[in-house]
Amino acid sequence: MIQFYLENSFFQGSINLLLVFVILTLTTIFIMGPKKKNPEDNIHPWFGKYTIYIPNIMSSLRFPLGIWILVLHYFHQLHNPFFTLSFHLSFALICFFDYLDGKFARKWNAVTEDGKSLDPASDKWVTFCLAITAFMYGGLKWWALIIVFAREIISMIQRILLKRKGEDVSARWLGKIKTGVQFTVLYIFLLRTDVLPGTILLDSIAKLFPPNMLLWGTILLCFCTVISLFPFFKSFSYVNDYSRSQREESNRPWYIVMIPNLFTIGNYLCGVTAVFFAMPEVEVQHRSFVILFWILAAALCDALDGPFARKLKSYSDFGACLDSSTDLSTFGLATAMVIFIRFSAIKGGSLSYLGIILALFYFTYVHLRLARFTVLTQQQEDQSEKNDFVGLPSPSGAGAVLIFFTFFENIYLLSISIIFVSLIMYSKMDFISHSNAFKHPFYKYFLIPVMFSGFMMLLILIFQQPFVSAHFSRELIDYFKACSWILFIPLCIYMLDGFRRTYLKG
Repeated sequence: MIQFYLENSFFQGSINLLLVFVILTLTTIFIMGPKKKNPEDNIHPWFGKYTIYIPNIMSSLRFPLGIWILVLHYFHQLHNPFFTLSFHLSFALICFFDYLDGKFARKWNAVTEDGKSLDPASDKWVTFCLAITAFMYGGLKWWALIIVFAREIISMIQRILLKRKGEDVSARWLGKIKTGVQFTVLYIFLLRTDVLPGTILLDSIAKLFPPNMLLWGTILLCFCTVISLFPFFKSFSYVNDYSRSQREESNRPWYIVMIPNLFTIGNYLCGVTAVFFAMPEVEVQHRSFVILFWILAAALCDALDGPFARKLKSYSDFGACLDSSTDLSTFGLATAMVIFIRFSAIKGGSLSYLGIILALFYFTYVHLRLARFTVLTQQQEDQSEKNDFVGLPSPSGAGAVLIFFTFFENIYLLSISIIFVSLIMYSKMDFISHSNAFKHPFYKYFLIPVMFSGFMMLLILIFQQPFVSAHFSRELIDYFKACSWILFIPLCIYMLDGFRRTYLKG
């Protein structure tokens, strides 16, 4: 039986996967205990007076489990099916303890100040161990490792400073999302290594992922890592603090509330995809137009999440917060990264210091605009009413910047364009919102249909060009450029209308 287990990979994987599932199920049942009869009860029937220490014990156990994963990969003597199973089980216990410690603390009233600090500290330690292991054995990019380490070190310093000021240092919701994405991506990298023999079936699936998908996952990991750092700084509080509205939270079922949030998540993923296609490692034709398409797709998702929330009456303060962080990620960070990567490409692949400066300049102004937008929204008396924008909206600004990359590659013209768009975004000019635009005949019957036609034409070209470029390469680029003009002209009209509404309305 043992010999059959060792020689049959499918049988071995099935048994291992079942064993991990059984251990996790029994562990969860044992730790969480029976249903509470009294909500105020804080004594676990099995742990007694030690109940309050259980969440911290689970957080502490993640430290040796994290280092064990690195040890397993480092020592060749441990490369056998038994220790491979311990690797998968260790990772599963890390994830479950991360979930169970908070749930247990809330259920049994065992929340402590030490636990609020210990939980993120154990997350950081496990992330360090997984990232180092994935870098050494799984092919994780060096720049991703630096981003992960820099984020954890900076957040640790900020957490200490906040604690000294007496402010809350418990884990933010963005940090929880970041941890989940990091663990998933790093685990996939480790599943693809041939260092540890044996299987639980998941590594066979992970090895089917093409290298480009791993690169996309790495970019997603980096974006979640960077965005989760912003709430530790007061000026970026709008990406984490809920903007309390005058409306009550929606009482609709969770799956209805999630519908507008799915568009918001789509916005975020489109921004990540835009950066992915900007990477020089990715071979793609008509790169500038492909990047522009994904940013426009993100803008379309951003335009739909609010109307869907109002139509379905599924608005939530969490959704508003998620929308703010996603806008900063896609139309701020992602577009800034595209600016830097494209400037470096124009320079011949070498590091572009001008690209770094312009990317930081653009991102700063997107941040300032979103911060001001949040303040104006909070000051608004009736927040159910959709007001016009003060300054060019960040989706329009991102689209304008990337349209310029489809027109020319002169770094001086591009620099002037980026600076101009950045300043317009933070200006006091009055721009009509997309909700109010449908009430205006010129926008409703001309400008919006033209923009949508340009986007649809671009969509068709993007997904058809691999099949037709071999025969119509010269004509295809002309069609792409026509798309840019179809999108650029309405955008110019929108900017001119903002100037008219601000300075010529009298």
